[in-house]
Amino acid sequence: MKKSKEAFEIMTKNNDPRDIVTAVDFEVSNFLINAIKKNFPDHGIYSEESEERKSASEFLWVIDPIDGSSNFARHIPHFAICIGLLQNMIPVAGAVYNPNTRELFSFKKDEGAYLNGKPISVSPVSDLSLAYVFLHAGRKKELWDWGGASYRKLLEHANKTSNFSGSALDTCFVAAGRIEASIYGQLTTMDIAAAIGILLEAGGRVVDNNGEPAALSKTPTKIIMTNNDKIKKAILKII
Repeated sequence: MKKSKEAFEIMTKNNDPRDIVTAVDFEVSNFLINAIKKNFPDHGIYSEESEERKSASEFLWVIDPIDGSSNFARHIPHFAICIGLLQNMIPVAGAVYNPNTRELFSFKKDEGAYLNGKPISVSPVSDLSLAYVFLHAGRKKELWDWGGASYRKLLEHANKTSNFSGSALDTCFVAAGRIEASIYGQLTTMDIAAAIGILLEAGGRVVDNNGEPAALSKTPTKIIMTNNDKIKKAILKII
């Protein structure tokens, strides 16, 4: 939180003014990487803001030092530190921390999902007309028409439609039962592996545009995250 109140450099990726990264992203990334190296020297490390550290180990740490960098850069309190542990590319443990609210979402495979140490689970809502849905169409021009049409459909069929622009926290909100779905026109699932693990452990669904379970990937793709199959099927039907 101290860093968010100080002056920091804001940069863009690939000369895209909509793709923001800050000097603090790199600071947090380096801090976490050094801590992992010290405690787990044989493990691999993947960070959105650093070169991947290859390893023959079955374990890979996945870091997004500030998920929601654009919000962070604008002092909007919807961003998080996201760190997960994969074993043979399957999320087995992880945490997502919002320093603004001091909320720590976490999970351990087959042992549940938690918020500040208390168990959480997805919402029981199964009717889309009662559901709160987040929609983030994405920056690419080819997604604009799809995003506009999808927003129009959700305005008609869902209870509320919004966009907070922080994929890890958005995913955790589905896990905690605060919303029923979060839809991304383009999302790099690898970056928020911890949040995806939290949602799955809380009973949720993470699927691609065809309704199939989404794999962890470094390539942005359409992703639909829901609390249950009924909401998933209802969303897939209209978008």
